[in-house]
Amino acid sequence: MAELENWLLLNRMRELAGRIAAAGDEAEAEAGWRALERLLEQAGADEKEEIALPVLDQSLADVHALLDGWESGTVALAEWDRAVLKRAMKAYRKRLKLVRLDDESSASRNPLSRGDESTILGVRPPQQYPQEVWDCLVAQGRLRDAGGGLLELATI
Repeated sequence: MAELENWLLLNRMRELAGRIAAAGDEAEAEAGWRALERLLEQAGADEKEEIALPVLDQSLADVHALLDGWESGTVALAEWDRAVLKRAMKAYRKRLKLVRLDDESSASRNPLSRGDESTILGVRPPQQYPQEVWDCLVAQGRLRDAGGGLLELATI
């Protein structure tokens, strides 16, 4: 099985758009646009009109408007990013569940008692996803920053 890609299209597009805006000459800007096109192909977003048209038209203003819409939540994130965030949340919930189960079955508890529920509310997020993914989930309100590198579910 191929290794899953855990990067966000939003952040990579923003990085390339910044590189295009800071380009010193036409050739450097053109290379940036080609890189942006390849990025969309890699993410499978080159068929989505609302994403591909600003890039094909080489309209930096429209690309920034799309990115700002994604960040503010007024425009739905690209399917690629939604899939990455969904996998990250699943990995986070699994880690939280395992940590809670470990806490509940700890040897320090009395084996003759009926046991207590875990009081653990947050854990460190899995490292297989970059910090930008967790920041995005916190910004969306799906996770809450508990401090010290810990995140907790926002629904608790």
